[in-house]
Amino acid sequence: MIARTMKRTMVACCAALPLALACGDELTGPEKDIRDGREAWEDAGLSSYEYEYHQSCFCALIVPVRIIVEADSVVAAFFVEGEEPLPPDQVGWLPTVDDLFDRLEDALARDPVQYRVEYDAALGYPTSASVDVSHQIADEEFSFTASDLAPLDLP
Repeated sequence: MIARTMKRTMVACCAALPLALACGDELTGPEKDIRDGREAWEDAGLSSYEYEYHQSCFCALIVPVRIIVEADSVVAAFFVEGEEPLPPDQVGWLPTVDDLFDRLEDALARDPVQYRVEYDAALGYPTSASVDVSHQIADEEFSFTASDLAPLDLP
């Protein structure tokens, strides 16, 4: 009798497991948007590209720059206005698209009071973001735009 009850319980649990697993993956809202955006970006398979980046925060560089990414690493950047190169010591902290996703995921995990992000319809990368983690903390909010992304043809 006990064996039969245990067997029924195991069969019921095994039958319910695929449904539970499927239901557990149903994301909504910003979590789904960022996952879908990252998946589209990864599907695009771009590791070398350039794009225009403009951030607004309490930080050193707030003017638009054109970032050059090769093999998933920032290798150069130029001021959009005047097209002068940034000094090499200022290039290292500039983000790749993957860095933008990481920053947004980190902010989302902190339960922000404001979180607005838009994504490129074709490539999935974030094109604009405005994030404020806490009204009580100064200098932690940020916003950025990323635009005009173009693949690089490398030899």
